[in-house]
This record gives sequence, C-alpha cells and structure tokens, in this order.
Amino acid sequence: MFIFPLMFRFLRTLPFMLILSLNTSSALAASAPPSIAVFDWTTAEALIALNPPGSVLMGNITVFHTWTGNEYAHADVTDIGTPSFPNLELLSSINPSRMLLAPRHTRMKAVLDNIVTSNVIQSYPYTNNSSDDLWSRFDAFVLEMGELSGRRAAAEKLIINTQSKLESLKNKLEPQPPLLVVQLITEQYVRVYGDNSIFQGVLLRLGLRNAWTGETDRWGRSLVSIRELFNIHLEDARLVVMESAFPAGIENNIETSGMWRYLPSVQRGDYVVLPSTFWIAGVHPSALRFAEALVEALETPAEP
Repeated sequence: MFIFPLMFRFLRTLPFMLILSLNTSSALAASAPPSIAVFDWTTAEALIALNPPGSVLMGNITVFHTWTGNEYAHADVTDIGTPSFPNLELLSSINPSRMLLAPRHTRMKAVLDNIVTSNVIQSYPYTNNSSDDLWSRFDAFVLEMGELSGRRAAAEKLIINTQSKLESLKNKLEPQPPLLVVQLITEQYVRVYGDNSIFQGVLLRLGLRNAWTGETDRWGRSLVSIRELFNIHLEDARLVVMESAFPAGIENNIETSGMWRYLPSVQRGDYVVLPSTFWIAGVHPSALRFAEALVEALETPAEP
C-alpha cells in the first residue's frame, strides 16, 4: 500500500530532477575549456600545434591519423564528420567558441554561422592566387591562426623554433645532389613535388635543390607517369620516396617494379624512403618532421 504514494512522490520530483540534470550538463559544458572547430587538416594540424586549452573539433580523424603517422593520436580532438557532411547536431551540442574555415569551405559559412561564429582564414597558404613566398605564407597563416585562437605567443614560438631547428639540420648536411621527391600512386604513376609544395619549402631552407622544375598544382604536386621522369636530367638526382598511406607498401617493390628499377638512383641504391608522418599540405609541424626524416635518411650510408 506504500507503492502508490512513493510513486506519486517520485513523479512529482521527476521534472525537478530533469531540470537539475540539464542545468548540471549545461554548467559542465560552460565550465569546459572552449573548443574550436575546423574541417581542413592543414588548419587542424596548425591548431593542434598551438596547444589550445579546449578540444579541436575536426573531420575524418581516423584518416588524418593515417596520413600523419599517428603523431596526434593523443591530442584532444573530436570527430565532427566530414566537410561535405558535418554533424551539425553534434556541433550544436558541443557549442564551440568558433570555427576556422579554409577558403574552399566558404560556401558553408552561412549555414555554420547559425551554430557557431566562423572565420575564413585569409592567409591560408595553399592557394592558386598568391605570388608570395610559400614559407612567408606559412608564417602568416600560423600567426593568423594564433590570433583567432587566442594563441598568438604560441604561434610566434612555433615559427621561431621551427626556423632554429631547420637551421641546425642544415648545418649537419653534407653537399647533396638534386633531390626528386615523389609518392607512388601505382607502379606506373607517381606524384612528384615541386614549386609551392611543403617539401620544396623545406629543401630551400636546408640548402638543397629540387630536381623537379615542372608545373604543379596548388598543393605543389604533379601527377606524372614514370616514363615522364626519364625526360628530365636524372643521372645525378637522388630519389626521395615518401611512403604512401594508400596503397600501403607499394614503395617496397621499387627495385623490382617495371620502369622504376631503371631510374639511376634506384640502380645505384642511393634512393631513400621516408615514413608517412607528415601531412603533404601541412605547415611548420609537418615541415619539421619531413626535414628531420630527410636529413636522417640522407646521412645514412647507402647499402652496397
């Protein structure tokens, strides 16, 4: 006979409990460090490097970790979907302090502004309409990221530390022949990197020459067949092969694969293979990891 009074008392207090729960959740969300949302991996990596107080909300985290060699596996990041299909409900529930957009995502600004204040990064470095030096674009980009995220001092420190470490790596290097930086797509086709690429920017700061002087896209790359590589002067060039995340392991067969084995660098055995730990459209963090891996590989004697 005590069941109904107890149940009645519980039902009377239920609305209060729900309100208390919602208020508690809201209070916890309000007290959490402010998060910042991004879609673009160039922006995401730079923001993570600035160590913001809250979470970095970004898309395609699993693939991002694959392309960056799990360098950011322990970073405070939250998956919000993809640039084409962002999880707007999740974004709204997290309520980030702001969203930083690459110029190519400008069309999404009107929709996102209903959820969070968004800024299009004006100094985004990988564009087709800039005549500035690539590295100066890197610096401007990181500084703007610092301003927008409240991490200006961290941005300045990142720029200074990167330059100092690159200078130190440069001083360690012996003279090198021109380098041909590539990433295998199939046994017949390859991405070769030149002007406007992160790798070209690093080579210049290390005092190295790039063997590829052909045209490139906004990311500094050109898709060519292996046969086209024989049209440039490769007798003295040293091949730098970057591991491919997809398809994985293709570079392991370079000495026995079709035309690749006839490249002078492969025949001499002085080519190098670098791990996939740097985003090909990154800025200072990826640039430094590439530089460190490259210098270490170039200093390692070629196997006889």
